[in-house]
Amino acid sequence: MKFFNPTSELKELRLLQHIETKHDCTQKELSEVVGAAVSMINQYINALEEKGLIIRKYYSPKTVHYFVTPEGLKRKNYLLITYTKELLDLYKLAKSNVKSYIFEVKDKDYQKILLYGAGEVAETILSVLRDTEENGLQVVAIIDDDQEKIGRCMMGYPIISSQHIDDYDYDVIVVTSYAYEDAILENLSKTGYDMAKVERFFVR
Repeated sequence: MKFFNPTSELKELRLLQHIETKHDCTQKELSEVVGAAVSMINQYINALEEKGLIIRKYYSPKTVHYFVTPEGLKRKNYLLITYTKELLDLYKLAKSNVKSYIFEVKDKDYQKILLYGAGEVAETILSVLRDTEENGLQVVAIIDDDQEKIGRCMMGYPIISSQHIDDYDYDVIVVTSYAYEDAILENLSKTGYDMAKVERFFVR
């Protein structure tokens, strides 16, 4: 996840979740789960044990299993709910921003739109449109230049090549790609498309 550096609470949650489902996990596995060096895992395990969240059972000098205690289960569920709430708050913020953009497009008297870029932004816009009643906008298709995506669907909408833009009845193209925005605009310009009918999500 790009925007979430593991905090101590998130590491604690991940450790408890993994130990709950796999008692015989190795410290190497746990290091991969929390994104930390193997040398740090024993320190994390000791901290969990001191809090009464896990117990260790030794079956041999080299074989140890970990078990989440009832208190550990309570702590895991609390951390999970807290983390989920923060994610939902972030999603609400993103949704509000997308909804604001949707109404900006609508205010320009556009109704039928093509999205250019079958990625996360397009998917978020489609989700917001689905959840926003009487928004007045209709997505007719999604354009993309990735041959592996063309011919597929995103949330029920066809993904098409830029060569088939004129096959659709639309009012405006909304560029929804951040990484390839310049390339998309250049492609549209080269094909003689009316750039006055292009809106960019990342330029407001």
